[in-house]
Amino acid sequence: MMKLNELRPMTQETFTGTYRLTGRVANFDDEGIPYLKIRLSSCDSDCVVLAVPDSLCIPDRLGPMELVTVKGKVCVGPEGSAVLLTEIRRPIHTDVIGLPSLHTLPRAFCPVPEALDELIGAVRSLESVHLQSFLKRILERRGRLEVFLKAPASQNYHHNYPGGLLIHSLEVAKGVLDMVQRNEPETGRALQEVGFVAGLLHDIGKTFTYDIKGKPTAAARLCDHGDLTLEACAPGLAYLDKADSDAALALRHIWTCASPGARYGKPPAMTLARYVRDADGQSAIADNQRKAYRNRPPKGFGRLGQNAYWLPTLEAR
Repeated sequence: MMKLNELRPMTQETFTGTYRLTGRVANFDDEGIPYLKIRLSSCDSDCVVLAVPDSLCIPDRLGPMELVTVKGKVCVGPEGSAVLLTEIRRPIHTDVIGLPSLHTLPRAFCPVPEALDELIGAVRSLESVHLQSFLKRILERRGRLEVFLKAPASQNYHHNYPGGLLIHSLEVAKGVLDMVQRNEPETGRALQEVGFVAGLLHDIGKTFTYDIKGKPTAAARLCDHGDLTLEACAPGLAYLDKADSDAALALRHIWTCASPGARYGKPPAMTLARYVRDADGQSAIADNQRKAYRNRPPKGFGRLGQNAYWLPTLEAR
């Protein structure tokens, strides 16, 4: 059993930062002193720290996934090292504004952390600070981020597993870039980045049609996820209208024109719209084909639901 009174601070080791609150458990040490085990998560770390309510002021009604700014001491004791908080509070604007893009996506809640690392690296490599800010305003929203990290991309077919939406979104974004660079290598970096973002968020409406357990919501029965994309992106588009209005308009056009039949009545007016549609279809069919052959050799006919696939038997010569 742990004794809080036996913890001794390491003089040069401190703990600071802004994190998502992803867990909290009340406990007592073996001398009866109450304390909290608090789980904190960011995009690149996940840790459990200790807080003694009698020795610091803990804000009222801290909710799950809320941002907190903390300070603490790294301590050692008979059971090993632990972080003992000396301060925990809700962050102010200056605590958050300087954080790297997507810092507050909680690694603890991502079923495929390697995909999260890929997402972080790709977004931070964007040269457009406006597109980075746009993505922060959408993907770091408390009510949406956990679903984006956990949800499947579909219920019964492609990428239908926890984290599938994130993986499919990355595949589409990369597919768009591949098509642009192969077919229109003269395309400037700024427009390529718009295509990447359009691919990355093409299914963001699914954060309304799935819950954090990957189950369909009422919205899934009542609305098409594509129709919810603009709603999911509204905070970012409002910002982008002022910062880069052409980029905002291009994203709206891509998301509303590129579906079969041009659901909103506007035919595609730029190749990026076609690339997003085609990359979406390619990612989906490739995953479905893999599933059709997962329990048999990859040759001949395979089936997934109502869809049939065929792979010829070819010998290298």
